[in-house]
Formats: sequence, C-alpha cells, structure tokens
Amino acid sequence: MIYIECNMYSLVVFTGGPHNFHELEEFIEDAGGIIIQRDTFSVHRGQYFLRNEVRVLCIIPRCDEDSLTETARRIKGEVEGLDADDETREMIESIMDVYDQLAGEASWTAEDEIGVDGGLLHEMVEMELLDVRSRNGVNEYRLSVQK
Repeated sequence: MIYIECNMYSLVVFTGGPHNFHELEEFIEDAGGIIIQRDTFSVHRGQYFLRNEVRVLCIIPRCDEDSLTETARRIKGEVEGLDADDETREMIESIMDVYDQLAGEASWTAEDEIGVDGGLLHEMVEMELLDVRSRNGVNEYRLSVQK
C-alpha cells in the first residue's frame, strides 16, 4: 500500500459495504481523522443488483494506518492509499490545521481568528466539514454538526 505522508497524516480511500460502516466512522473520529467525502453506490451486473458499496475519502493520522486497515478488513472492506502532488499535500495540512483549531473551540469562530485563506474555509464548507454563518457582517465558522 502507498500512502501520502502529510507530516503526520495520510490520505486514504475506504471501499466496502455499508454494513457496520459506523464502526469505521467511529474509528476515524476516535483516531483524530476526518471524512472528506462519502459516496454510496450500487453495483449491478446487467440488470441484476449485486450489492451496495460505500467509498470514503478520509485523512487519518499516520500512526493509525495499520489499525484502520484491520478495522476495514473486519467489516469486509479495503483501504487504499492515494498519491498526490505538493499542492494537495499542503491543502491536507491546512484542512487538518483548521479542523484541529476548531475542534478546540466550544462555539463559532470568526474568520480572522482562524488565520487561513477564506477560499480554504469556503471549500471546507462545500465539503460539509464546516458550518458558516454571517454575524454583523463577519463570517463565523464551526465544525459541522453531524446529523
């Protein structure tokens, strides 16, 4: 397996069935990682339905790669590392910096207190990692509330 090393983080893709997927989500959260994108799709052969699958792009701490792989195997899935360019690695580091900063905040944080480019914050809102609100003409952010 090839993993991207972003200082302390790896970018990986999980593919597997939706059964017991909550165990993987819980593992990623407990390890201090985040799920960037989740897609659910059906696999067919001709007109016959075979199975449902989940594909998840996530960032996890490097030290938890082996445990993630074992968790994925236990729930009948697999983990694959991704290769990326320097720009993508920098974006991953920035996302994790913002995520770590906001995880330590109890409430909304003003954009100027976060200290990163507003474009990155907008992308994180689009990825549903952050919630945004405008208060007195100032954008404020917090980690998305899971529904």
